[in-house]
Amino acid sequence: MTTPPPFEITDRSLDVATGEAAFTYRLGEDEFTERLTLDPALLRETAPEQLDAVLDLVHLVMGTSYYKLAAPGRVVVRRPVSKAQLAVAEAAYGAGLGEFAAVNRLPLPHVVQWDVEVRDAGAAVPTAGERGALLPVGGGKDSALALVVLPGGTALAVNPTDAQRDVARAAGAPLLGVRRRLDPLMIQRTTEGGLNGHVPVTAINSAISTLVAVLGGYDPVVFANERSADEETMSVGGVPVNHQYSKSYEFEQLFAAATAEVGVTYFSLTRQLSELATVAAVAALPLREHILSCNRSYTQRHMGGEATQRWCLHCDKCLFTFLMFAVFLTPAEAQRMFGGNPLADLSLADGFRVLWATDKPFDCVGERAESAAAMAYLAGSRAWAGQPVVRELGDEAAAFAAATGSTVAGFLPPRGPHSVPAQHLAVLRGVLADARPPVE
Repeated sequence: MTTPPPFEITDRSLDVATGEAAFTYRLGEDEFTERLTLDPALLRETAPEQLDAVLDLVHLVMGTSYYKLAAPGRVVVRRPVSKAQLAVAEAAYGAGLGEFAAVNRLPLPHVVQWDVEVRDAGAAVPTAGERGALLPVGGGKDSALALVVLPGGTALAVNPTDAQRDVARAAGAPLLGVRRRLDPLMIQRTTEGGLNGHVPVTAINSAISTLVAVLGGYDPVVFANERSADEETMSVGGVPVNHQYSKSYEFEQLFAAATAEVGVTYFSLTRQLSELATVAAVAALPLREHILSCNRSYTQRHMGGEATQRWCLHCDKCLFTFLMFAVFLTPAEAQRMFGGNPLADLSLADGFRVLWATDKPFDCVGERAESAAAMAYLAGSRAWAGQPVVRELGDEAAAFAAATGSTVAGFLPPRGPHSVPAQHLAVLRGVLADARPPVE
């Protein structure tokens, strides 16, 4: 049996005058170059060691998009990296590609051998965030809440969409955009039969955000990943597979150790929160009318589809988000916010049921018990009990919730480990204190 050629992480560069960064990879006879374009007006003079280290971090993590074409199980890195950077890479190519491996029926866990020189991390770099916090935004409820808690921060979007611009504008936050261009050869090789599947997007966006923070003088980099990201999507042969692995607290800790080496603090503001707790806070804000958490909308926009982004109200993310907000909004309020009411459409009952009854969908949805508790609560409320889907699933959800001891009230208090600095935690708790109570 012929040993497949390794995936090689070869070279990278940055032209500070133009803001153009290039990251090159090699897989067999193919060479791929991915490009980022940053606003050169924001770039400041950076120590060469610091710039090298942050470019290496981006180079490592972004390579998952090209590695997956063949997933050879061996990676050669042509530049020395620190122990913390290697730990991030091992996680990104391992558990971060767990869903990809499961979908493509590859062995789990996905094991990668690394051919790399590990260098000393060098002297600690002091944080220098003269421009304040940098908050990557997706346009949904989580990053919207972060913008409210840190009102002096700057929003960041990779390949910004109208939805991201809208939520940043509504929060009164300036928005930075980074243009990311995949190598067209990668897309061609995929259409020709290369392996395809989910990559750890949050890890990639975290690395890009750290690069912007170092070059632009921002600190900290603040994500809004909740504790539900720690729950696996499914288990395959006893191996947990988590669509949201790079949003998990485990990955956050690994990544924070690597960003500390380049003088950037990295943490998730909402780590202790459930999805219901976040929604309770956002439901009390006018900002709720400006959020969008529909992955289908983003995909259609990227592929040249509809110009106007809106909730599709059929995908897993839409159904989950609607279910969470329904706990805190009346049917009229929810219909106005989402542009429709999927709980009135009995054909969508199975779409709601999978949120707790089976392996979770490969999407950014909350805990199974949380979804069941929400549906059970609606079944007992005057506002929502008569909706067709609630009538259909209420008893089933209540039984699941009872078996797990889950209630809406039990999901609202913050709990669990986190790395949020005390000053930010105090502001967050103040916003949570004004959260909207569940409808009756």
